Amino acid sequence: MTSVLGLVVPLYMLRHGETAWNTERRMQGTRNSDLTERGRSQAIAMGRALKIELAREPGPMIFLRSPLGRTRETSEIVGRELGLDPAQWRDDPRLAELSYGEWEGFTWAEIEATRPNALAQWRADPHGFMPPCGESHFELRRRSTAVLADVVASRTRTVVVSHGVSGAMVRGLNLGLDARAVFVLEKPQDAFFRLLAGREERIEAVFE
Repeated sequence: MTSVLGLVVPLYMLRHGETAWNTERRMQGTRNSDLTERGRSQAIAMGRALKIELAREPGPMIFLRSPLGRTRETSEIVGRELGLDPAQWRDDPRLAELSYGEWEGFTWAEIEATRPNALAQWRADPHGFMPPCGESHFELRRRSTAVLADVVASRTRTVVVSHGVSGAMVRGLNLGLDARAVFVLEKPQDAFFRLLAGREERIEAVFE
């Protein structure tokens, strides 16, 4: 994959804070799990760091988020740290997490009890693999490309709150990575990324 969508202004990619299902290692996808107390603290800390970052370059901003509950809650907490009017957040369903279909709500151990080596098969072919009644990375790449194209066309600094896999796909498109490299990108909940012109910078959250 080569980067063909040139960001000329920064795009900040945040993942939602830790959820109850994250702690249980359950597949979330299009289903929701509420933030834990740690997840809320992570969102506050990311908001603090983002406030510092945005203050360096005052100017117009666009604020986008996945419409799922865990990203909405995270964005609202981040927004409070920024002093942002909640109405400035725009829900974009293209930013929703990859659908895991029938696997949503299950742990990998539970999934592999009925489909042995499922994770190994997914790692071997992340571009084409699709969970039962779910979504492939190919489909996710298509909608992520559309989001990134809109951000590029806006020529306006943008903040996005999304998910582990869908956020990694946007980052991978900017970096020009292939499907396997996107699959293994780190997906922190205590840091976020500043994307610009085929590069990214990790920005640590600011905890008190």
